Order: sequence, then structure tokens, then C-alpha cells
Amino acid sequence: MKLGKMLPIFSMAVSALLSAEAPPTAGTIHIYRNRLSIRQTLHPLVSCDLFPVVSIQNGRVYTMKASAGRHVFRTTDDQPGLQVDIEPGKEYFVRIEFPPNSPYDVRASPVLVAPEQGRMEVEKLRPLDARYIQAATCGNP
Repeated sequence: MKLGKMLPIFSMAVSALLSAEAPPTAGTIHIYRNRLSIRQTLHPLVSCDLFPVVSIQNGRVYTMKASAGRHVFRTTDDQPGLQVDIEPGKEYFVRIEFPPNSPYDVRASPVLVAPEQGRMEVEKLRPLDARYIQAATCGNP
């Protein structure tokens, strides 16, 4: 057989092996903040399991991996936080929001959003600037 004929066969075999990788052990988290006209200059610090992850900008999104299991997302202002049970291979959308018509001293808090709604909201946003990223992951991805 000629080398030219074997190369595509070898290429297909390698592709098949690569696509049969181990199942994912982490979930994907999208932390975002819708673009709002209120409190534009604030960058609430978002932490996961008490480790700082990002300072979220207005109208931006940050995507990261998190190991399977329970994780707690907090802002510096939200003490109880949001518990999320991460399953491998699934997507989660955590929106950082300020309550509407609230006094200025009321701060941001994380809210878990349904995947369908989260995908639509995230499509409109830009990626978070690198200088606002504190840590690349949460847990052990």
C-alpha cells in the first residue's frame, strides 16, 4: 500500500481514539453580570468555596471548570452564598445581580439561572478582562 493511502486511514484511527476519551470529571460554570445602567463601576468579587475567582465587570462573562460536587459561590457582600451541586459535563449559569430599585448599600448576590435563559443572556456579553481574574478554577477540575 502506498503511504498516501495509509495516511488518511491512520488519521481516522487517531481521531477515533481521541474522541473516545474518558468522560468529563468537571462541570462548566459561566459567571456573568448583565449590562445594566446602575452600579456600572462596581466589580463585585466572586469567590468559590471561599477562594476568590473573579471581580466581575458590568456586561461581562467568565467561564471556568469546576470539579464535580457541591460548591458555594459568594460575593464579598453575600454571606450565605449560593450552593450549586456540579455534575460532570453539565453547564451552570451564575448571574451576579443587584436587586432592582434597591438602595445603594444593597450589594450584589449570585443567582443560579436556568441553562436556557443563561445561554441567551451570555450570548450578548463580552468575555471578562484578564486583569479581573483572580483564579482560573474552583475546586479540583
